[in-house]
Amino acid sequence: MRFSTVRTADAALLLSILLAPLPAAAMFRCDQIVVSKGQQFNLENLGGPHSVVTTRIIGDVAHNTTYTVDICRPLKKKGDVHKGEQCKNGSRICAIKRLIGLGDKPTDTFSEAIPVAGELQNHGGGALDSEVALLSEINPESEEQGLRVVMKGGFHELEGGGKRKQQAIIKFLCDESRNGTEGEYDPADDKYERSDDPLMARNSPLSFRAADEGEGEGDGEGEGDGDNDDDDDTPSKEIQLGVEKDPSLVFGSYGPMDGDLNTDVLHLTWSSKYVCDSKPGDGSDGGDGEDKRGSAHWGFFTWIVILVFLGTATYLIFGSWLNYNRYGARGWDLLPHGDTIRDIPYLMKDWTRRVLNTVQGSGSRGGYSAV
Repeated sequence: MRFSTVRTADAALLLSILLAPLPAAAMFRCDQIVVSKGQQFNLENLGGPHSVVTTRIIGDVAHNTTYTVDICRPLKKKGDVHKGEQCKNGSRICAIKRLIGLGDKPTDTFSEAIPVAGELQNHGGGALDSEVALLSEINPESEEQGLRVVMKGGFHELEGGGKRKQQAIIKFLCDESRNGTEGEYDPADDKYERSDDPLMARNSPLSFRAADEGEGEGDGEGEGDGDNDDDDDTPSKEIQLGVEKDPSLVFGSYGPMDGDLNTDVLHLTWSSKYVCDSKPGDGSDGGDGEDKRGSAHWGFFTWIVILVFLGTATYLIFGSWLNYNRYGARGWDLLPHGDTIRDIPYLMKDWTRRVLNTVQGSGSRGGYSAV
C-alpha cells in the first residue's frame, strides 16, 4: 500500500512538471515579438548591452548615471567589477550612478546601482511582466511607427529603509537608416575614467554639450547653463552625454510615475530599422503583414502540437504505471492498449490494400455480371 502511494505521488509530480506553464521570462522573446494584427518583430539584432550616460551638475560635482539595457537577456558584468557595484542577477536594465568631482582634484566615486527592470523576484523585486504595443494603436493620430515596450520588476533600496518600484518604458521608433547602435557609449564598463573621456576631463559635460549644440551661455531653459555657476546648490537638468549629436538610443527622463509617486520610470527612445513595418528587401509593399500573420498562426499550431504531445506522453505514462501496479505487466504489455498499438502496422497494410482494390475496381469499364 505504501509503495502504491509513493508511485501515485511520483506520477502526480511528473504530471505537474509536464503541464506547468512556461515562466514569465520565456514569454518575452526579442526574436519573436508578436503584437496585435498578427504583426511580428525580430529585435535580436538589438540584443546585448547598450548604454546611455547622463549627467546632472550639483555644485562642483557631476552626478553621472549609466543606463545599460539588454532587451534579450539578463545583463552580465565584467569579472573584475566589485559585486557591490553592479545590479542584481536577472537585471535587464541597470542604472549605475557615479559622483565625478569637477574641482582641482578630480574624483570618481561609485554611488549606487539600481536594477530598473528584470526578473528580480529572488532579490526583493518583481517579475519582468513586459507589455508590448504598437505606437499606432496607442496614438492612432500619430504618424510614428514602431513599438512601446514596458519592462518592470525593478526596485530601488533607499538608505533609510524601504523600496521604490522601478520600471522602464522604451519607445522603439522606425528609422530605415539606423541599425540602433549609432552614437552610443561602450557598455563594457560602467566606470568612465576622466583621463580617457573628453566629456569628463577638466570641463563640465554641460559646457561641452552647449558648445556642441551651438548654444550660448544664456541660451538655455534656466537649468544647467553658464549663468547658474554662481549658485552651487541649484541642480542642473539631467542631460545625455554622447559622442554624436543624434544617437539612436536617447534618454528621455527618469523620475516618479504620473499617478504613482512610489514608482520611478525610465523613459528611453530607440530608433532602428528593425521595428519598421516593411523592412528593406521584402520585395513587396503589402506582403510583410501577411508574412507576419502566417508566423503568428504557425505559433498557434506549434502550441497545439506541444499540447497533444504532452497529453499523449501523460496518457502513456499513467497507463504504463497502472498496468505495472495492477497486473505486473512487462515490456509491450505495459503500454495501454498494447495489442492495438502492435496491430497498427497490419491495420495500415490492410487499409492500404482495400483502398487500392477499391480504386482499381472503380476504374474497370467492361466485364459481365452473373445472372
